[in-house]
Amino acid sequence: MIKPKQLGQSGQPIPLPVMRTMEPAKMTKRVRMIEACNNRRNTAVHFVVGECGMDAKVIYLWPPMNRSLLPWIMFTALVLVWGSSFILMKHALIAFTAVQIGAARILFAALLTLTFAWPNLKEFRRADIPAFLIVALLGNSIPYLLFPVAVAHVPSGVVGITNSMTPLFTLLFGLLVFGRKLKLLRALGVAVGFVGALILINPLDNHSSVGQNWPYLLLAVLAAACYGVSINTIGDRLKHLSPRAITLFAMLGASVPSVGILLATDFPAQFTGSPEMWSSLAAIAFLGLVGTSLSMVVFNRLIAMTTPLFAASTTYVIPIVALGWGLFFGEELALNHYLGMVTILVGVWMVNRPAK
Repeated sequence: MIKPKQLGQSGQPIPLPVMRTMEPAKMTKRVRMIEACNNRRNTAVHFVVGECGMDAKVIYLWPPMNRSLLPWIMFTALVLVWGSSFILMKHALIAFTAVQIGAARILFAALLTLTFAWPNLKEFRRADIPAFLIVALLGNSIPYLLFPVAVAHVPSGVVGITNSMTPLFTLLFGLLVFGRKLKLLRALGVAVGFVGALILINPLDNHSSVGQNWPYLLLAVLAAACYGVSINTIGDRLKHLSPRAITLFAMLGASVPSVGILLATDFPAQFTGSPEMWSSLAAIAFLGLVGTSLSMVVFNRLIAMTTPLFAASTTYVIPIVALGWGLFFGEELALNHYLGMVTILVGVWMVNRPAK
């Protein structure tokens, strides 16, 4: 509630202290806002700090907008970018190998992350090195290499479906390795999700190209499992660090083997100057700059503005976007792919149900 202006001894109104911010979300974390008008540039607000009330004037230096709409804009951008990643991998395969795509993607992401997160280098601690290596390898290097290999042999839309298993593996490894408790409904959700994976992988027609290449789907499932270990490691060992610091150190750690891979595979020799090469390189750059570095910043901001459950709901839409791109480009899909996707998403929904 906005209090009326108080008058000083001279009879003039006492000016409110000014709190300047470009990030209203962080402001509300530092002090508990009682009531404020969200759509005004300058707003007088009553804050509670400890046990004492305080009036303050908040000046939003960033142009204000409807904050109920902004999370949905961020949500839509994330699912479009991440859902399009798999068809971009297939396009990049025109001029580059699968391992080159994964390694170059990491380098692009590391360079951009370093430009805006370098101040977070001060958060480095030697005790965190083992956890950083796990996140760098299992959260970045290995999945970014496995997904392009799978996309080279299996429709990109189907690979996008396997990526939705990440919450299932996160919960499973949290139980088996990190000792987290598991509710009955979530346990059933994990079981349903893995049944969906079996339906997805098991071909109904062994004579089709998809049916013959189904073992490559196991690589995509393995990549989702790597994500599950990485997420649990971040939550258990690196929660004292800022999201930018985690992203920065993980990318720097993953960039070391990436440089070795690109040199070993003679990556510079691929630069022939052909239009196909440049378009493939543009796809890799988009995967690294937008699909990895910027997307993680937006995702972390989405969690801060809403809830982890809302942010995790991107899992439901990403496979649909990936499948849509696959159909648009004429990829071969089978009935078991649709059945597997629906079953996996039901399992993910059960896992993401809020605990009661």
